[in-house]
Amino acid sequence: MNDAQIESLLRRPPRPGAPVGLKAQLLADIRLPKSAASARSGISLSAPFWRRWFPALSFGALLLGCFIMVAWQTSQWLSLRRENHTLRAALPDLEELRVEQEALQKRAAAAGQGTIAAREQEELVRLREEVAQLSARAQEVATLQAENKRLQAEMAAAIAKAGLQPEVDPFAEQKEKAQRIQCVSNMKQIGLALRMWSNDNNDTFPMDFLSASNELNSPKVLTCPSDSARQRANNWQEFNAGNISYEFLYPGGVEGDLSIVLTRCPIHNNVGLCDGSAQQLSPQERVERVDGKWRIALKP
Repeated sequence: MNDAQIESLLRRPPRPGAPVGLKAQLLADIRLPKSAASARSGISLSAPFWRRWFPALSFGALLLGCFIMVAWQTSQWLSLRRENHTLRAALPDLEELRVEQEALQKRAAAAGQGTIAAREQEELVRLREEVAQLSARAQEVATLQAENKRLQAEMAAAIAKAGLQPEVDPFAEQKEKAQRIQCVSNMKQIGLALRMWSNDNNDTFPMDFLSASNELNSPKVLTCPSDSARQRANNWQEFNAGNISYEFLYPGGVEGDLSIVLTRCPIHNNVGLCDGSAQQLSPQERVERVDGKWRIALKP
């Protein structure tokens, strides 16, 4: 064989035939894997009922819970909206009630102030009446004292003219008693005048007697009738500190505790209290300072 024949033979190789039954054998040996759908179908068919329906039931329960929550919130919102409308509707009534309440409070305050003012006015009138009565009694006592002095002078002149020894004055004790009573009267006038002053000045007493000169009828009441070392002032122009016999023990004090000693006579040991009264202390009593205030106490 030459080269051309060999090359032609190589270009066209012989095609051997397949063995008999090879195709059938190969098809029998081939086993393809099952598809995913077939696997899922098998699993679902083999799983229990609740497990197959659990995802759907869970989603349904969640959706139902959301619906219930939305419905509850909507109900609450509607309720709040109704309450808001009710409050807005009642707002004018509340404003009217507030105005009425303020008017009632003002009327009650005015009534209370009127009652207090009426009581203070009644107290002031009563105090002025007592001052007038005491002033009249003081004038009577002064007249009696002048008459007593005149009688004593006449009696002394008659005794001297007759050349007799002067007798002991039988009226000395009565005179001292009358002077002490006059002293109590003076202190009561002072106490009432100081209370009248305090009623006009926020229930606070003055710092001195001169501040209450408008309430005191005369500066004469500031001198004890038994105080021979001091001279009575006839008017406020002649008045000075040397005319005062009485001690002012509670200057600038607040009129609260009426048992506090307000004034005192160092000669007769008479005292005037914050309630406007005056009294004679017994020999067993004295005035002592307790917690910065003067009070009546028994002697030890």
